[in-house]
Amino acid sequence: MNGTAAPALANHAFLRGMSPDHVIRLADVAVAVCVPAGYRFFEEGGRAAKFWLVTGGRVVLDLHVPGRANLIVETLSADDVLGLSWLSPPYEWQFGAEAAEPAAVFEMDGAAVLALCDSRPEFGYQVTRRMAAVAARRLHATRIRMLDLYAAPGRGGGAP
Repeated sequence: MNGTAAPALANHAFLRGMSPDHVIRLADVAVAVCVPAGYRFFEEGGRAAKFWLVTGGRVVLDLHVPGRANLIVETLSADDVLGLSWLSPPYEWQFGAEAAEPAAVFEMDGAAVLALCDSRPEFGYQVTRRMAAVAARRLHATRIRMLDLYAAPGRGGGAP
């Protein structure tokens, strides 16, 4: 990707505040992509080699439930990050992901980003710290959904 994409990339919430040099390095391994509704980014159990910075549209994370339609776990939109499994072994998707409507994303090559992380420790720290924050938000959102799902009837979301 050329340097003209770096400003657009720098505006994504995931990268706000990252040094311009780091953003330029990411822009070199990013590809701006528009996908149609119904596009499958990845399937649960597949090899995780990329991640995406969502800039428009909606993408759903889903979970395969045998004998039923896929269960939607979370809906992502502009300024969200799609894909965490590329960052650590076994590099395998834990969910599936599909565009719920046409979506615009920056597609990032996970191997290239990992190589940058290894060769530039400060860059690696920034990426890892930001991905950890995404993971923490997802865990918190999942906890809230579980409380709502399993709340005792008439107890208002599980609160005593």
